[in-house]
Amino acid sequence: MIEETFPPALPAWITSGGDDFEVVLSTEAIYVRNLADRAFPNMLSRDDLATTRRQMTELLGNALYSYRYIDTERLTNNDIEYLVERYSATEDLLRRKQGTAIFIDKDEANWVCLNTSDHIRFRFAIGGSDVETVYRKARSMEETFEESLPFAFSERFGFLTSRPTECGTGLFIRFRLHIPGTLFSNNLSTLKNLLLKTGSSLKPESNLGISSDGHLFTIQTAHTLGVDEEDILRTSQKMIDGIISMEYEARENLMSKAKYQIEDKILRGIGILTHARMIAEQEGYALANALRLGAAEGITTETLDLMGATEFYLIGKPAHLEVQGAKGNRIDIDTRRANLFRSYLKIEG
Repeated sequence: MIEETFPPALPAWITSGGDDFEVVLSTEAIYVRNLADRAFPNMLSRDDLATTRRQMTELLGNALYSYRYIDTERLTNNDIEYLVERYSATEDLLRRKQGTAIFIDKDEANWVCLNTSDHIRFRFAIGGSDVETVYRKARSMEETFEESLPFAFSERFGFLTSRPTECGTGLFIRFRLHIPGTLFSNNLSTLKNLLLKTGSSLKPESNLGISSDGHLFTIQTAHTLGVDEEDILRTSQKMIDGIISMEYEARENLMSKAKYQIEDKILRGIGILTHARMIAEQEGYALANALRLGAAEGITTETLDLMGATEFYLIGKPAHLEVQGAKGNRIDIDTRRANLFRSYLKIEG
């Protein structure tokens, strides 16, 4: 069972924290590559997919000897959802798993997916804000892979990918952010304008939409064609530095002008967790955001620290609740979410 290999708790690479972890949960470097002599995976037959997977696995085996190899075609849909919820696999696996496989390292910080939308998609991640470190590690792996695999490359378009927007360097930098200050201060439009200048994309971490309660957001660089990797790194660093500064300033203003309102909202959240017997996914997500802000501002430290509040995002997700015994229906999942959250607060009853 997948949860025996990867227990339902925060992966080690997140628990290490990192620079500006109060705002930036993670920084990731992602590369997309395809083989020079093969059609893209969605154009291959089942047999050709299996052959391509076997050949890549054999060629990459030495470089990835310490990683765990998983034939994702054999996983259940809930197993794949579980890995995606943990940021331990690409979301492409949710759309198609035929002929796919994944290598995952023991800390789950790094994974290599085979035969999803492209032949190879791999990621390095680190807690907090650290563009240079994740890029350096991902770049080293890309160079190692290139020694064994002939990648599809065009002098005009760079590295070729199944999605035209990913051609060029095939490199993306992604950040996961917690920005309640920006949202509570109604500065989301300012942030969007900042991102427009860099061509980066912004989306809520969950599928629950944006609300005034604030959500985790994912920001990813968009342009890989017509730029080099140094350009992407400089743009990413400038972008994330601006977002961090904006968020810290927004939090400072909030705590100076609306301290009691913010404290009331956060402490009411603890009250709900203390007594609620059912917590829906959207409500749980909003509570996690409020409590993480409270932990970062020192309001909930006696009840819940920053890392514990961060873990609420993960343990309250549906696939994680199901591997811990939830039966799959909404009532049972919501009941188990309430019980689990309450146990993290060490509240009896």
